[in-house]
Amino acid sequence: MSTTTKTTKTTKTLTVVRRETFYDDSFFEDSWGDFDSAIKRIVQKFETDSTPKIDFGNRNVCTDVYRKIRTSNIEKDLYQSQALEVTEKEGKFQCVMDVKDFTPNDLQVKVVEDRVVVEGKFEKKSEDGSSTVSKSFHKEFTLPNAANIELVSTALSKDGVLTIKAPKRVGTEVANPSGTQTSSTQTSSVEQKSSKTADGSSTSSVVQTSSKKESFSSTSSFSSTKKISSTSSFDSSKALTDDVSQNIQDRLVFTHDNVNIKLPATK
Repeated sequence: MSTTTKTTKTTKTLTVVRRETFYDDSFFEDSWGDFDSAIKRIVQKFETDSTPKIDFGNRNVCTDVYRKIRTSNIEKDLYQSQALEVTEKEGKFQCVMDVKDFTPNDLQVKVVEDRVVVEGKFEKKSEDGSSTVSKSFHKEFTLPNAANIELVSTALSKDGVLTIKAPKRVGTEVANPSGTQTSSTQTSSVEQKSSKTADGSSTSSVVQTSSKKESFSSTSSFSSTKKISSTSSFDSSKALTDDVSQNIQDRLVFTHDNVNIKLPATK
């Protein structure tokens, strides 16, 4: 006789609070810098040699350039040209993303277990209205262990910028303020081989192998392992010959102050 255990996921749909224009509403003030960084990253990503120089210090100019990039690329890929920034600090979670091109009524933000799920839909009609392009958007973010899942909140500005915030649970300690722990190990080995040729000359080769493994993980269950290895080899026969020649020259160097040379008698 067998029994089947069914696990039910805890899902909570959040109410998206509607606010004023993103940069004009002080409610979003702590997200302004994050969104600036997200826009700048997209603009730099799509820059080409023919792109005019952009003043990244001018928010309006940078935003206009970003909007043009987003409009011309969103039909190809919903994600590649989207301004999005996620930050975690001392157990707090904050996310800001551009959802301007998604249908507001189809935009949903949910908490599923320890994850925030954002879903949306992009629709665009052809110029003659004969056809419609429709694409679904789905994004998930894992919350830090110290974040208070019960107090996750979300807000949407008039110009389509979505923010999601989760405060830190009261009484929760965070081991590392940055939310990450790093460790690295490095190994290195050197092997030298020498051989003698038929004409009596010596050759030597050195092979050096080194590897470095660096890993890091964050409280958002993000992990990455980076391994760097390099192998180099070279023939040092010339270097060895030069060393022997230099050694011989060093032994033959003398001055007339401490050496007496007796010349043969002249006949």
